[in-house]
Amino acid sequence: MLAPAAESLRRICDCIEGLWIKAREAKRTRKRFFEHIRTITEYLVFPDWKTLMETLITSKPPPDLEKQIWA
Repeated sequence: MLAPAAESLRRICDCIEGLWIKAREAKRTRKRFFEHIRTITEYLVFPDWKTLMETLITSKPPPDLEKQIWA
């Protein structure tokens, strides 16, 4: 049931979301992109969409990473 909704969201983001597109391009393949999202969101909490996408684009940790690790 979630697969059609997820596919629709992905297609919308592919069309209109600039950071999403840059992050997808940075990871080269869709599979790798979603593997990265799944992995980093399992261990880190991102304050917003922009921070998550910038982390994927630059491959640099989010600015508040130390606070999460040592909390």
